[in-house]
Amino acid sequence: MQNNSILENLIGGNLLESPPNFEMAQNHNKAQIIYKEIIRNSERCPCCNQCIQTIKYPLSTDINVFSEYGTSYKYFNLVKIKFILLSIFFIIAGLYNLIQNSKGDLCIKSQTCKKSLNNYLSLLNRFDPENYQDDVLDTLYTIAIIVQLVFIRYISYNINDYYNVDHDYDCEKTIQKCSLKISLIHPNSSRDGIIHHFSNGILRQNQVQYQIVDCCLIYDISHLETQLKLQIIQALKEDQDRSLKDIVRRTVNQFSILRDRNRYLKFSGSVYITLSYEQEAINFKNSFKLNFDVENCPRPSDVYWKVKQLKGNQTLEFIKCSIAFCGWLPNIGIQVAKNNYIMSNSGKTQDQLYINTLLSLVIAIIYYISTKICTQTIQNYIRQISVNSKRKFWKDYLQTNEVAINIMFYLWPPIFIAVYSGVGTRQEKLWRSGGLSEDIIMIFLTNAGLQIIFTICDVDYAWQLIRIIYYKYFNKQSNLTQYEANELFSKDLNFNKKRIDLTNLILLCSYYGYLFPICYPITLISILIIYWLDKYQFINNGINEKIQFKYRLQKFIIMMTIFSQLGSTQMIKITFLGYTSSNAFNYIYYVQGIILMYILFYKKEWIFKKRIQTPITQIELNRSLQNNELYNEYNPIIDDKIWSIQGEEQQVNEQQLLRKLQQSRFSRQEKFYNALQIKLLREIEQIQKKERAGIAQIQPIQNDII
Repeated sequence: MQNNSILENLIGGNLLESPPNFEMAQNHNKAQIIYKEIIRNSERCPCCNQCIQTIKYPLSTDINVFSEYGTSYKYFNLVKIKFILLSIFFIIAGLYNLIQNSKGDLCIKSQTCKKSLNNYLSLLNRFDPENYQDDVLDTLYTIAIIVQLVFIRYISYNINDYYNVDHDYDCEKTIQKCSLKISLIHPNSSRDGIIHHFSNGILRQNQVQYQIVDCCLIYDISHLETQLKLQIIQALKEDQDRSLKDIVRRTVNQFSILRDRNRYLKFSGSVYITLSYEQEAINFKNSFKLNFDVENCPRPSDVYWKVKQLKGNQTLEFIKCSIAFCGWLPNIGIQVAKNNYIMSNSGKTQDQLYINTLLSLVIAIIYYISTKICTQTIQNYIRQISVNSKRKFWKDYLQTNEVAINIMFYLWPPIFIAVYSGVGTRQEKLWRSGGLSEDIIMIFLTNAGLQIIFTICDVDYAWQLIRIIYYKYFNKQSNLTQYEANELFSKDLNFNKKRIDLTNLILLCSYYGYLFPICYPITLISILIIYWLDKYQFINNGINEKIQFKYRLQKFIIMMTIFSQLGSTQMIKITFLGYTSSNAFNYIYYVQGIILMYILFYKKEWIFKKRIQTPITQIELNRSLQNNELYNEYNPIIDDKIWSIQGEEQQVNEQQLLRKLQQSRFSRQEKFYNALQIKLLREIEQIQKKERAGIAQIQPIQNDII
C-alpha cells in the first residue's frame, strides 16, 4: 500500500488531463521565469515545485548579473559592443557627412529628385557625380576605423571587462576539454565494467591508471520509444476498458523504465567519459584510440542525445538549398519589372508617387522574406548533416554564410539596377520616386521595424497566443492536455536568431552609410530600442533552460563590418562612374585595404588578444563542477550515476527505487518522460484514427429494406 501511494504521488500530477486548467498553466509559466527573489510563503507549482510569486529584476539591472542564468547575457554585451562601434563611426565620420550633405542643393535643383529627407541628406545632394572627391570624409573614415580597432583591442586585452571579445567565460568548456566520446564498445557492457576496463591503459608500453570522474552511457532513444509504444498498444488490447491516457501515464515514466531496464534500455555502444584533468584525457585518447573510436565531444548542454535520421532525399534537399542560395537572382527580375513600370508610368501625380513609394516598400519586404527563407533553408540543411560531427566547422560556415547572403540579397540587386538596368541617367535611377534611394531607405526601415515588432511578438509566439485564445474561449472541451497548455504559455527567446537579424542590419548600415549617412541614426535608434525590448522580454519571459546564447563576438564578423564600412566609401564611385580601378579606388582606400588585410591574415594579435591555451587542471575541473553538470545529469533517459545497478543479476528493490525517484522529482529525466508521454499519446491516437478509418472503408453497403 505504501509503495502504491508513493507511485501515485510520483505520477499523480496528471499532465495528460483534458481539457486543461489554463490558470494552472499560467502559474506554471510564472514559476519558470527567472526572478530576483522569492516572496515569503509563496505558493508552489504542482508541476515543477517552483515558487509562483516572485519579485522580478528591475529593467535597470546590470546585464552581467544575469550570467548566473547561463550564457544569454553575452547577447546583450554583444549588442552593446555593436552599438558602441557604430556610434564611434557616426560621431567621427557620419555626423560630418550628414551636416555637409544638408548644405547641398542639387536635389532641390533637380526635377527628377523626390523631395525627401533621405535625398536631402544623401551624398548626392552636394556632389556632382562626374566630379566627385571628398578627401576630408575619406580621412575621417580612416580615423573612425582606427578608433574602432583601438576600442576592440581594449576590450580584447582588458581581462576584467565582461565585453571581452576573445574569451569565453562559459566554464562548461572545462568539462568538455576533460571529456571524450568513446564508441565501438560491446553493446552488452555494463557501466561498472566499462569504468573498470578504461581505468587501466597502456601508454608508451607503460601501465597507466586513469581516474574517471564520470561515465555516461548513451542509450538508443528510438528503441525506447518503440518498446514503450508496443507496450502501450499491447496494454490497450488486453484491457480495453482502460483509457489510453491512463495507460500512457503509467507506462511512460522513470519507475517503469528502471523496473524493466533490460527491455527498454538499449546501450548504443558509445559513452562520454570525463577524466580528472585535460592532460589525462589526452593520454587516455592515445591509449585507447587503436581499439576504439575515441573523439572529442561537445559540451554537456550541447549533446544531441537522439541520433537524427536524415529524412527525405538528400540530393533533393541539397538542390533545394542551392536554389534558396540563388534566391537573390529573382529579386533582380522583380526590381527590373518595378523600374520598367515606373518608367512606363512616369506621371508625377500624387497618386503615382504614392504607388512608386509603395512599390519600394513591397521590394523591401520581398528582400526581407527571401533572405529569411534562404537563411532558414540553409540552416535546416546544415543542422541535418552536421549533428555532432564537425559542429565548429559548420558554425563558422553559417557565420560566413550570413555575410554572403547579406551581400547577395541586399547589395548586388540594387547596385545592378542602378548601374546597368533601365532607362535614364544613374542619378535619375537613384533620386526619382521609387528609385534606388527610396528602395534603400525602405529596406532599412523594413528590417529595423520588423525586428522591433518581432522582438515584441514574433510569429511563433503570435501563433501560441492564437491557440491559447482558441482553446480557452472557443474550444473548451478540446483534447489539449495540461502539458501542452503549459507549453503554450512558455515563450522561447532565441537570441541566436536575434543576433543574425542584428548582424544583417549592421552590415546594411555599413554598406550604405557613406552614400546615405541617415542609415547610421536609424540603425543606432533601432539597436537601442531592440536592446531594451529584448531586456524587458528577458526579465519577464526568460526561462533558464530556454535562454541560451552560444556565440561570442567573432573576429570574422568584426572584420567584415569594418571592411564593409571601408567598401562603403567606394559605393558612389562604382554606382556613378562605373567599375574601373582608376575611378573606384584612390590612394587612401589602397592604404586602408592593405593594412586591414595584413592585420586580418598575419597580425590578428595586434587587435585580438591571442588565447593562451593552458591545460585544464583538476582544481579547475572541480571549480567548474560547482556550477555545471556532467553528461549523466543531461542524459534524458536515465542518470546512470544514481541508478547504476551493481551486477547484472541484481534484482531491483522497488521500495528503494520509489524512494529514490521521489527524491529526484522534477529532474531533467522526468521532464523528458513528460514530453515523451505527449509524443507517444499523439502518435498512438493517429494509429487508432487510421485503423478506425480502415475499418469504416471495408464495411459492406447496407441496402434499405422497404
